[in-house]
Amino acid sequence: MSASSPSLDEEIAKLNVDVERLKQKAAAAPGPEQGKVKRMVLQMVGIWDIIKEQQRDCTKLMANLIFVMDHVLNRMSSDVRGQGIGDATAKSVFPALVRLASDIAHFLQKPVEMKEQVGTERQDAILKFIEDLDAMRLKVVEVRITMVEQVAGLYASSLDAKHPEIPPKPAVFFGRDELVASIVQLLLRDRASRIPLLGTGGIGKTSVAVTAINDGDVRTKYGRDILFVSCESTSTAEGIIQKLALALGLPHDSDARTSLFRYLRSRRCFLLILDNLETAVYSEDGEHVHQLLAEFAQLPGLSLMITMRGDLPPVGVEWEGFDAMHTLSLDAAHKIWTEIARKTDKKLDELLGRLDGLPLAIWLMAHQGKYFTPTQLLASYEKSAAKLMKVGGGGRLGSLQVSIELSLASKILLEEPGARELLSLICLLPDGAAIEALEDIVPSMSDALLPAASALQQVALAFDRNGRLKVLSPIRDVILLRRPPDGRSLDELRDFFMGLCSRAHDIGSRNGKDSVQLLSVEFGNINSILVHFWKAPPDGDNIPHLFSATTEVVYFSQICNCGDPTALLAEAQRRLDMTQYRHAAAECRRRLGNVLQSQCRDAEAITMLEEAKLAFVAMDMPLGAARCTQSLGNILRGQSRYTEAMAMLKEAKLVFEAIGQPLGAAQCMQSLGSLLRMHCRYAEAAAMLEEARLAFKAIGDPLGAAQCTQSLGDVLRMQSPYTEAVPMLEEAKLAFEAIGNRHGAAECRRSLGDVLYMQSRYAEAAPMLEEAKLAFEAINKPIGAAQCTQRLGDVLLIQSRYTEAMAMLEKAKLVFEAIGQPLGAAQCMQSLADVLRMQSRYTEAVQMLEDAKLAFQTFGDLRGPAQCTQSLGDVLRMQCRYAEAAAILEEARLALKAIGEPLGAAQCTRSLGDVLRMQSRYAEAVPMLEAAKLAFEAIGDPLGAAQCTQILGDVLRMQSQYTEAVPILEEAKLAFEAIGEPLGAAQCTHSLADVLRMQCRYTEAMAMLEHAKLAFEAIGDPLGVAQCTTSVGRILLQQH
Repeated sequence: MSASSPSLDEEIAKLNVDVERLKQKAAAAPGPEQGKVKRMVLQMVGIWDIIKEQQRDCTKLMANLIFVMDHVLNRMSSDVRGQGIGDATAKSVFPALVRLASDIAHFLQKPVEMKEQVGTERQDAILKFIEDLDAMRLKVVEVRITMVEQVAGLYASSLDAKHPEIPPKPAVFFGRDELVASIVQLLLRDRASRIPLLGTGGIGKTSVAVTAINDGDVRTKYGRDILFVSCESTSTAEGIIQKLALALGLPHDSDARTSLFRYLRSRRCFLLILDNLETAVYSEDGEHVHQLLAEFAQLPGLSLMITMRGDLPPVGVEWEGFDAMHTLSLDAAHKIWTEIARKTDKKLDELLGRLDGLPLAIWLMAHQGKYFTPTQLLASYEKSAAKLMKVGGGGRLGSLQVSIELSLASKILLEEPGARELLSLICLLPDGAAIEALEDIVPSMSDALLPAASALQQVALAFDRNGRLKVLSPIRDVILLRRPPDGRSLDELRDFFMGLCSRAHDIGSRNGKDSVQLLSVEFGNINSILVHFWKAPPDGDNIPHLFSATTEVVYFSQICNCGDPTALLAEAQRRLDMTQYRHAAAECRRRLGNVLQSQCRDAEAITMLEEAKLAFVAMDMPLGAARCTQSLGNILRGQSRYTEAMAMLKEAKLVFEAIGQPLGAAQCMQSLGSLLRMHCRYAEAAAMLEEARLAFKAIGDPLGAAQCTQSLGDVLRMQSPYTEAVPMLEEAKLAFEAIGNRHGAAECRRSLGDVLYMQSRYAEAAPMLEEAKLAFEAINKPIGAAQCTQRLGDVLLIQSRYTEAMAMLEKAKLVFEAIGQPLGAAQCMQSLADVLRMQSRYTEAVQMLEDAKLAFQTFGDLRGPAQCTQSLGDVLRMQCRYAEAAAILEEARLALKAIGEPLGAAQCTRSLGDVLRMQSRYAEAVPMLEAAKLAFEAIGDPLGAAQCTQILGDVLRMQSQYTEAVPILEEAKLAFEAIGEPLGAAQCTHSLADVLRMQCRYTEAMAMLEHAKLAFEAIGDPLGVAQCTTSVGRILLQQH
C-alpha cells in the first residue's frame, strides 16, 4: 500500500504499445525460428484480445508474459554490450515459453463458469502462470546481473549524484490526517527529525511516510534532497550503504560508506526514508545496522524516517515519541471501500468489522468489492479469508497472507520457538488474554510465555490493549486457516474456558456479580473456542462436555444480554445432527429459536422452534415440546396477536403443571399477565403477575421475580397512580442490576421515563429516556430503542417542537415496521397525527388517525382505537365542528373509562368542557372543566390540570369577568412555564392580552400580543399567529 498503482487505463495503453512493438520484432526475427516466433507472437496478440474483455487480474499476467518475451527476443538477436552472454539461456527457455503461451491462450479462451468467478480457482491458475513466468525471468533477465551492475557502476562514477524520484502518494488514503500533519510539522522545523513509523504488517506505515514526504511544504524545503529506499531485500548494514550509494549515483568504489557520508554531510538538509527496515534490523547483522542508524543520527542536516514492523524502534537513536500505528476507524474504512469498490449493501459494516481497521485488509477486500457484494464476501470469508485478501499475483502489498508470512519469518520469531504456538492460541481469543492469566490457561507453556509474548509484540503480530495480549481480526483469521493450534496447549485452553462456563449458574447468587463480570469479559473468547471445537469433529467423549458448556454460556448470554450466541448454537446443532445426538440437537434448535426471537428475527425463530417442537414430540419429551409452545406464544404476544398467544400460553401452562414443572408454569403466568395488561384488564393482570412473582420467589428464580415486579409497576403506570408505580419500578431495576440483566434494567429506565413524561416532568423524562435508549442500543435491542425514540418524539410534541417531533416519530415508525412490530408503528402514527393536528393540517391528521385506528383494531388493541377516537374529536373541536366533536369525544370518554384509562377519560372531559365553552354554554362548561381538573390532580398530571385552569380563565374572560379571569390565566401560564409547555404559555399570554384589549389598555395589550405572536412563531403554530394578528387588528380598529 506504499504507493498508488497505475490506473487500468494506463496499463492497457502501455500494453497496447508493447503488443505493437512485439509484432514488429516478430516480423524482423532472424534465423530458422522465424515461423515459430511469428506464431508465438500471434498467440500473444490473441491472448491480449481476450484479456481486454476480462477482469483486471489478467493484466499482471499479460505484463509478465510480454516482459519475458521481450527479453527472450532481445537475447536471441544480440548479446549484452558485447559480452556474449544470454544466447544459450534464451534459446533453452524459448520452447518452454512457447508452450506456456499456448497454455495461457487455451486457459483464457475457456468459458468462465460462475463457481470460478465466485471462487478462487481462476485466480490460482493465473497465479501459477505468473510464477512460471517469474522462473523464466530469473533465468533470462537476471543472468550475469553482477556484471551488469558493475557496468552500471562504471557509468555512474563519471556522473554527479543523481536525484531519484520519490514514490507518489497513494491514490486511496484516509484516516491518517492527524498523523501525517504531525510528521510534516516535524520535518519542517529547523533541526533534523528522527521519525519511526512502527506497527504490524499492512497497517499503512509506508503509505503514511510517502504521503508526508509528498506534502508541498516538505517538497519545497528539501527540494530534490529526498531519498526513499526500500530495504525489504537488504539484510545487512553494508547492503543498505551500497543501495543508498547506487540510488544517489555515487562512485562505485571500494569505500561506498565514505562516499555516502561525505555526500550527506555536504547537504544543508536532506531527508532519508528507509522503508521496511525490519529485514535488516532483525537480521544477523542487526548490530551493525543499529550502528549505521546511530551514525546517520549524528549528521546535523539529515532528517531520518524509518518504517518497520514492530512496536519498538532500533536502539541507539533518539527517536521522536511515536507509538506503533493504530488501526483505522470504521468511518475511514467506509471511505476506502467507497473509493475502490463498486458494490455495497447492508452487510458492509459487518464485513469491515471483521477486517478490524487493518488498512491492507480493507484495501484488498475493497478490490474484491468491485466484483462481489459485502454479503457474498462475508459468506466466503470463513473458508477463504486468505484468498479473498489478495489482489493479482499477491506479494507483500497484494496479499495479507504474504505480509503475515514475512513477519513470521523474522529472526526474532525464529529464535523464539514458543512464539508461533502462542500466536495460534491467541488467535482463538478475539478479546485477547492477560499475560498473567495465560500462565493459568496454558500451564504447559508457562516458562515460554513471556519471551514468546515479547517476540510477538516486537514484530507487531500481537499488541497490548488494556493489559490484554491481542491479535487483529484479519491476522487471526489467516493464522487460524493456515496455522491452526493443536496439541496439549490447545486442550488446556479448551478446558480452562469451558470451566468458566459453569459460573453461569452463579447468576442471582451471592457470587453472581463477580461471575457476570468475568463471563462478560470472556464471552467472546468462550464463544470462539466452543465454535472452533464444534467445527472440528469432536471426540465422542467430549460432546457432552461441549454441549453442557454451550448451554451454560447461551443461558448467560440471554440472561445478561451479552454477546450473540447464534453462530455457536448453529454450529453445535449441525455437529449434533451429524453425530445423531437427537435430544441435544433439538435443545440447540429451541435455544436458537429463543435467541432469534430476542433479536426480532421472528420468522426464523418460529421455523426453528417448530422444528424443535416436532423433534421433542417425536422423542416423546413433553417438557421440551412445552417450552417450544411457550416460546411460540411469546412471539405471538410480541406480534400483538393476542388471541393466538393467549391460547398457546395456556396450553403450555397446562402441560408444565401436568408434568410438575413449576418454573415453566410461572413463566407462562407471567406472559399471560402481560397479555392481560395489554388488553387493559388491569385487575386480572395484577393478580396473575403477583401469583407468578410469588411462584418465582418460591422456586428461587430472581430474574422471573424481577420481571413480574416490573410488569406490576407498568400496570400501575397505565392506571395512572404514578406514586405507587415508581417505587415498584425502582425495585425491579435494582433487582435486574444485581442479577446483571441489562435488558430488564433498561426496560425499567424506559418505564420510569414514561412516568416522568405522564407527570409532565419533561426535563427529567428526556435524559432518562435517552439513557434507556443508549442501554437498549448497547445490547442490540431495537424494540426498546424504538420505544424510547417514540416517547422522545412525544416529549418534543408536547414542547411544541413539531419539526423535531415529526422526524423522531418517523424514525421510530420505520424501525417498528422493519422489525415487524405493528403496535409500535400504529402508536407512532397516532402521535404523528397529533403533530399534524397541532400544525392545523387537519385533513392529513384525520387520515392518519383513521389508519392508526384501523391498525389497532386489526390486532385487538383496545386502548389505541379509543385514543384515536379522542384525537379525532379534538380535530373536529379545532375545526369548530362542535356537535360532531362532542359526540365523538363522549364516545371516546366512555371507551377509555370502560378499559380503566382515567387519564384518557379526563382528557376527553376537558375537551368536552372546551366544546361547551366555544358554544357559550358556560354554566355547563365550568363544572365539567372543574371535574376534569380534579381528575388530573388526582392522577398527578400537571399539564392536564393547567389546561383546565386555562380554559376556566377563558370562560371568565368570555363572560367579561376580567378581574377574576386574570389571576386564573396567570396561574395557568406559570404552570405551563414550569413544566416546559410553550404552547399553553403562549395561549395564556394571548388571552391576557385580549383582557387588556377589552379593558382599553391598548399599549399593554399590543406589547403582550407581540410577545405571544413571537412565541407562536417560534413554536411553528400558524393558528396562534393568525389569532394574534386578528387581535392586533381589532385594537387598531378600536383606536380609530
